[in-house]
Amino acid sequence: MTRPYVDVTVVEFAAHTAFLDPVTGIGYLVLPPAGSDIEALSDPLVEAAWSERLTDFERPRPLSLHAADRQRALTCLAETGWSLLHDEDGAVESAGRTRAGRRAVCIYGPATTEQPSYEALDSAIIALDMAADLDPHTTCAEAPSVRWD
Repeated sequence: MTRPYVDVTVVEFAAHTAFLDPVTGIGYLVLPPAGSDIEALSDPLVEAAWSERLTDFERPRPLSLHAADRQRALTCLAETGWSLLHDEDGAVESAGRTRAGRRAVCIYGPATTEQPSYEALDSAIIALDMAADLDPHTTCAEAPSVRWD
């Protein structure tokens, strides 16, 4: 059986990486390693710079490196039609873990084909798993859905 060719698009951000199959409209967003986040600085000079540049009365809450990068990644992906896939409980659907232990979540976007075949979807999932280096011994059930508030 010959599988369809899958050309996975990789989009790298500072701490997140997106793996996309534009043909079927499915993909993964690999999260940064746990425990590697850097909290926002609490520095008087940084605070002064914020107050001089922002005209709003409410100053936005400072974001950690991972939170800021996640926001940037989701904004960039949304600009081209990609979104997080949520389960029926509202949590982000998990795709598993990479061999390095990073979590991967499911995303979807506009497919370039009207109705991808099951064979095309199966081939895309295999190609995405390989490109994202998902550990074949983890399942979605072992890497529970992610809540992002």
